Amino acid sequence: MAPQLNKPLPTGDFSFQYIAISPKDADQEACKMPQSVKWADLIKDNKTVVITGAPAAFSPTCSVSHIPGYVSYAEELVEDKGVDQVVVVTVDNPFANQAWARSLGVKDTTHLKFASDPVAKFVKSLGYEFKVGDDVFWSGRWTVIVKDGVVTYAASEKNPASDVTVTSVEEVLAHL
Repeated sequence: MAPQLNKPLPTGDFSFQYIAISPKDADQEACKMPQSVKWADLIKDNKTVVITGAPAAFSPTCSVSHIPGYVSYAEELVEDKGVDQVVVVTVDNPFANQAWARSLGVKDTTHLKFASDPVAKFVKSLGYEFKVGDDVFWSGRWTVIVKDGVVTYAASEKNPASDVTVTSVEEVLAHL
């Protein structure tokens, strides 16, 4: 079940992992160890959070049409629209997500994190999973805007394998 508008984001006891990238180490080949963050803490500590799900790191549509917009507009989202955090969620491991972020030109994860939800636990709690096998789930392509813990926008693509319409950064900008 997808999050309902004007209701608190269901965070449960879910955590995500990500690997921080800072300007001083953005060009390093070696990875740092992943950090774990509870969704409840992220939502509590940040007034406005944009969360967008992608089926997989390095997948064609995600790498060409979906996530590059969030990278390109990160400064506008933060400085002009008051977004505290943008979180890109996949079911991939944090090392794959960090490599993907770097390949997309991310040099600082202060406001833009690439989060790993490896068994799709958080994604399933939102109702945005994409079944690809008997017991295998990816994230669908979806976007949620959370303001003060409350969902103000929630949308998912009908065809998560190729569509980028209601989950585009332009759509998010229009709803902030």
